[in-house]
Amino acid sequence: MNWAITPAADDDLIHGREWIEADNPEAAQSMLKTAKECFERLCQFPKSGADARFKGNKLSGLRFIVLSPPFNRWIVFYRVTKQIEIVRVLYGGVNRRQEPRRFF
Repeated sequence: MNWAITPAADDDLIHGREWIEADNPEAAQSMLKTAKECFERLCQFPKSGADARFKGNKLSGLRFIVLSPPFNRWIVFYRVTKQIEIVRVLYGGVNRRQEPRRFF
């Protein structure tokens, strides 16, 4: 199984890298490496993440998994189809439950 990333998730990673890079350029690169390793692990174990349980047809089938430490405040939202579709990569402090349509 392969993985693909949506433009929104790609933007999330770019913004996350830029945010981390302001304090620690090495950590920013490590965050991207950790995310890629997570995506590749999902290809091997696609159901390892939990159901996101958002309401609405557009959000059905969405799953999530947390990145490995020290980036375990970042949450990867994905769908399992013929491939792993990385939908968003959001910082855990974002209130995605309050307004899921704002993020998905």
